[in-house]
Amino acid sequence: MGPPGSRGISGEIGPEGPPGEPGPAGLPGPPGPPMAAIDDLFGGGPHDYDSGPPPPPEFSEDEALPNSNSTTIVPVDPGVQATLKALSSQLESMKSPDGSKKHPARTCDDLKRCYPMKKSGEYWVDPNQGSAEDAIKVHCNMETGETCISANPSSIPRKVWWSSSRNKPVWFGADINGGIHFSYGNTDQPANAITVQMTFIRLLSKEASQTITYNCKNSVGYKDEKTGNLKKAAILKGSNDLELKAEGPSRFRYTVVEDTCTQANGKWGKTVFEYRTQSTARLPIVDIAPMDIGGPDQEFGIDIGPVCFL
Repeated sequence: MGPPGSRGISGEIGPEGPPGEPGPAGLPGPPGPPMAAIDDLFGGGPHDYDSGPPPPPEFSEDEALPNSNSTTIVPVDPGVQATLKALSSQLESMKSPDGSKKHPARTCDDLKRCYPMKKSGEYWVDPNQGSAEDAIKVHCNMETGETCISANPSSIPRKVWWSSSRNKPVWFGADINGGIHFSYGNTDQPANAITVQMTFIRLLSKEASQTITYNCKNSVGYKDEKTGNLKKAAILKGSNDLELKAEGPSRFRYTVVEDTCTQANGKWGKTVFEYRTQSTARLPIVDIAPMDIGGPDQEFGIDIGPVCFL
């Protein structure tokens, strides 16, 4: 047998066979976006922005994010800066009033707490916390925090004020001075404003004090050296018409700091009365009744100290 011959050429492709049986179902794919649920929630269909608020503006990433490398400084309007500074100063003054006429404190004690370095002197206070228009000028003792209101006038001149033998007591304001009691506060301020503010100061205070100096010549102010008793001691009247005397219950009794009006020796002397109380409605003193007056050579004058509240 001879060797095998070479491979012959391929024949033509036969016709396509019939389709085979369908294969098994594949695995389920991942879930798609919940578009149907969103459409149900918002009513479905395209949104009509003409019937509602416009959509928020769209920004590219470069427009939306600030440039952190930028060194550009936006200039501040000097007028705006000055206005902000003034407002800040006004707010600070309202929070901590400085005792000025524009920004009065409630009391001197409040002023002392806010500005402990301020010195004693004249300041403005507004105890009723209303408009600053009815604030009153007072003296603030910044060591104690006392609010002190001066009498007006604060001094009664020395002379023979009474030369009659009528029964005592004879009140200086009610009987000698035409019914005019001691008044308090500055003359350039309405009396009604001072009365109202003093009422509020009393309510805000826990203690009040005042001194009255009785200047005398041939008139006993407190203790009579000849008899050794206090029958000729002067009587003070408080703002609630309470009489304060040398003798009696301690709460209605004044104290004497100095007394050289003890005898008729033709020389001037003085008796200094002091009254302190926690019943602030009793002060200030509005009148005094010297008991040893009426003689032609009996002279007296009065120095009315400021009434102080704390």
